[in-house]
Amino acid sequence: MDIRWVYAPVLSLFLVMTVGASGAAAAGPEASGQADFYVATNGNDAWSGRLAAPNRARTDGPFATLGRARDAVREARVLAAAPRPYTVLIRGGTYALSRPIVFGPEDSGAEGAPITYAAYPKEKPVFSGGQVITGWRKDRGTPWWSVRLPEVRDSGWTFRELFVNGKRRTLARSPNEGYYYVAGKAGPLKDPQSGQEIDASKLAFRFKPGEIKRWPRLNDINAVIFFHWETGMLRIKSVDEESNTVVFTGPMKWPFWTRQRYFIENVFEALDAPGEWYLHTGRARLYYIPEQGEDLSRATVVAPMLTQLVLLAGDPDAGKFVEQIKLQGLSFEFADYALEPEGHCDWQSAVTIPAVVQARGARFCTVEDCEVAHVGQYGIWLEGGCTDNRIVRNHLHDLGAGGIRIGRGGIAKEEAAQTGRNLVSNNFIHDAGHVYPGANGIWIGQSSDNTISHNEICDVNYTAISCGWTWGYGPTQAHRNLIEYNHLHHIGRGVLSDMGGIYTLGTSPGTKIRNNLIHDVWCYAEGYGAGGIYPDEGSSQILIENNVVYRTISGGLTIHYGKDNIARNNIFALGRDGQIGRGRKDKGTRFTFEHNIVYFTEGQLFRASGDVTADYNVYYQAKGEPIEFPGGLSFEEWQAQGQDVHSLVADPGFVDAKHFDFRLKPDSPALKLGFEPIDSTKAGLFGPREWVELPRRIKRPAAVFPRRPERKPVLIDDGFERDAVGATADLARTHGETAEATIRVTDEVAATGKHSLKFTDAAGLDQPWNPHLYYSPHLTDGLVRESFDLRFEPGALIWIEWRDASQPYIVGPSMGIDADGRLTAREQTVMSLPANQWVHFEIVCGLGKHANGTYELTVTVPGREPKRLEKLPCDPRFKRLEWLGFVSNATGPAVFYLDNLKLNRKKR
Repeated sequence: MDIRWVYAPVLSLFLVMTVGASGAAAAGPEASGQADFYVATNGNDAWSGRLAAPNRARTDGPFATLGRARDAVREARVLAAAPRPYTVLIRGGTYALSRPIVFGPEDSGAEGAPITYAAYPKEKPVFSGGQVITGWRKDRGTPWWSVRLPEVRDSGWTFRELFVNGKRRTLARSPNEGYYYVAGKAGPLKDPQSGQEIDASKLAFRFKPGEIKRWPRLNDINAVIFFHWETGMLRIKSVDEESNTVVFTGPMKWPFWTRQRYFIENVFEALDAPGEWYLHTGRARLYYIPEQGEDLSRATVVAPMLTQLVLLAGDPDAGKFVEQIKLQGLSFEFADYALEPEGHCDWQSAVTIPAVVQARGARFCTVEDCEVAHVGQYGIWLEGGCTDNRIVRNHLHDLGAGGIRIGRGGIAKEEAAQTGRNLVSNNFIHDAGHVYPGANGIWIGQSSDNTISHNEICDVNYTAISCGWTWGYGPTQAHRNLIEYNHLHHIGRGVLSDMGGIYTLGTSPGTKIRNNLIHDVWCYAEGYGAGGIYPDEGSSQILIENNVVYRTISGGLTIHYGKDNIARNNIFALGRDGQIGRGRKDKGTRFTFEHNIVYFTEGQLFRASGDVTADYNVYYQAKGEPIEFPGGLSFEEWQAQGQDVHSLVADPGFVDAKHFDFRLKPDSPALKLGFEPIDSTKAGLFGPREWVELPRRIKRPAAVFPRRPERKPVLIDDGFERDAVGATADLARTHGETAEATIRVTDEVAATGKHSLKFTDAAGLDQPWNPHLYYSPHLTDGLVRESFDLRFEPGALIWIEWRDASQPYIVGPSMGIDADGRLTAREQTVMSLPANQWVHFEIVCGLGKHANGTYELTVTVPGREPKRLEKLPCDPRFKRLEWLGFVSNATGPAVFYLDNLKLNRKKR
């Protein structure tokens, strides 16, 4: 086997010329080739480093490594009488890294005397963490080629990425395309040491026969499992092919559910498709099936050896900072990621994943005109204690995670550890989330006073820009961030859900989101939530103005909940399912909505129930269909409530909305209401023409938003007999469990058979309606009958409800049982029920054309005649059954049991 250091393909020279973020040529000595020290691939660390090329006698010349140049600057600074600038120029070519380049506080420059490490004019230096692998041979009788790698056996080298001719290749997986779907929940597991039962809800699931097997090298294999907005990459611990149960070495953050997506990877037995590869650590051999037309005798095949390439290693807790260092025109390529023994799963945004270029305690440092590509983690991260830094005009692509991170998730107690006042501008970030789909293009955590401007972010699987890291109204350090003039498009790509072009969390006083251009945001077809600007939990005191948002799934503005936000002078166009999400009223949502244009052809105008103060807006349904305002009101009725008094329902007069030209004609009625025109051409990259046009070179098919497949009706006949004791209900979704509050199958009591479902409530839960579970029947027509048996202990508070999928949802039949056993329906007491006895219930309600705003309820108590109540009222708009729930509403210890749940169609 022959291994040599990788030489990466050269990017266009304009990326490595010393051009400032404004597009003007840099005035420093690096622009002319003058420097204090030089580095070259034909250099020698024993030389002086003062020459740009070796002398004729080869007795002196440039250094061979950046590390030696760093040390030379350090030595020169010690001898200098006063601080002065230093410049190190790096010649073109590829520089092999056996370890990350580290800059410490002792490598800092000073104000007015920065230290610059830059590309030599019109040359491209590449710092690589990869190796080129040659010596391939075709294995007879197989589709693959292979090569022996002694380092795998001798030094334990492993890798999880492979690149061929600069293209990322696929770790052998099954299925080759698309997903498998979880077949059901696993029963409880037993701890091998103690023998005690372990909750399996996050550690194991059941699969369909044949999808997972007891393959050899099982512990090398992992599953990639998709949650709504994140993924888990979990290593397999064991497989039981009799019960079709897989157990993982570590947990997912959330319980598994039936039909949850997953695939299996790093399986030698799944190596069967062109472009797939597998590293067999036992044989120290790499296998690869070439793509059509690939010639491995000529191809450049690269495997990474490092996970990080550059570290700015300050210590803010000790007051030691890295300052005044500039990296310019450099390329950082080929870095891996590590999968922990317990697997990996983040709550959101791949928030624990490091970066290839990472800084801690960095001040007044710059990363400019650089490239980060072909890596397994984030590109650049300014973590704790990083202030007044500049990340400008960099090209980040082919990323395992996301692009740029600012700050941390936790709130820093000491000022020195806080991150803020950083500039992230004019960067092109794309083709991200290959390993961690939940990563963001740009992520801002607990960090204030940052400017995120003029970036172009596209082709990511989750949110483009995320700002804030406090769920709800709790303490936060994400204040006064400015997010402006960014061009964000082709976001989500049908992979994940619950996302936005711009996503915010927590109270953010002074934060402004303005002059951004956002379009083509779509989620997984069976998922939910893909908006343009998405103020999520607790997002408050944010100004949203002068943005143009079009072609989204959920709408241009999709508020979850928050207070005192202002949406002003925006264009929100062509949401599919809705246009404006008003947020949750129960969370105190209130916002101002004024001088906006909302243009749509389908979906609701306003969704959800939050309080809005709206005026001076223009609304237009371009197909001429009537617009329904909140509460089912007409425009006139809405105005009569004091809303949108000066607003219009009228054609706003766009130049060409069909082709997404949202400039206004001179006679636009919006202009008469005070709307100020928005120049969306200013969003995105700026500078030299070659740089600005770089994103246009990406060829992609037109974005198609797949419709949610019409879900098949689900009838229910569940006595929980097939579910293992201690498991959650297999056919339902369980929410809000804690260690004390659970909904689990039990054999303590049963109405019939041996099992029932036990609801156990507890004090101190985050919401009174937890724990709860629900089924998703997807029934749309006919007479539907639900029957079930309940047994409750004194003190239980129970609520049963039918809902549709509207926003806000419409409630059908509903009833509750209070702590004293009183049964109520529509706030009327129906009867008293005995505790500690099984009571049988039957509900009949019409759906679709059979709906009439009423339902029937029959209650049977042992030893009594059944009590039948007819024509109980429910919302006359209720026509579809999409959510059938059982809720424990107690705020302290309480128990009740459910058994023999059935849902079917009733013949007249």
